[in-house]
Amino acid sequence: MARDIRTINIRVDSEGSEDKFSTGEFDSILTEAKEKLPRLVARYAKEMGVSYEKVFVKAQKTRWGSCSSKGNINLNCLLMNVPAYVRKYVIVHELAHRKEMNHSERFWKVVADEIPEYQKAIRWLKQNGESIIGRL
Repeated sequence: MARDIRTINIRVDSEGSEDKFSTGEFDSILTEAKEKLPRLVARYAKEMGVSYEKVFVKAQKTRWGSCSSKGNINLNCLLMNVPAYVRKYVIVHELAHRKEMNHSERFWKVVADEIPEYQKAIRWLKQNGESIIGRL
């Protein structure tokens, strides 16, 4: 089975800062994300029994995803650079807002019903997310 995520090596200079994505790297990530993320949203939405309007794939510097009150799902193209379980968590999290447009206990139950160990993905994002988004 082909690997469904692209790993881009992060080079660190003597100051400890990470290099920005080259134009070629970024274009490759964005192209792959626009191809794959909408299909994943459709698959997980069907599994969860929820609907949505449109999927937008963007390069966001402050968030991994969002869900609008109109039902639009916005996803960060850099989800292609995180482990598959983290990518699934972000998508399921946004789709869970189609049932609960908040972060109540009911919302987290919807997430947990789909991903019982979702806290593992949250920890990964807290530990690693900033270094990936910082490369934009």
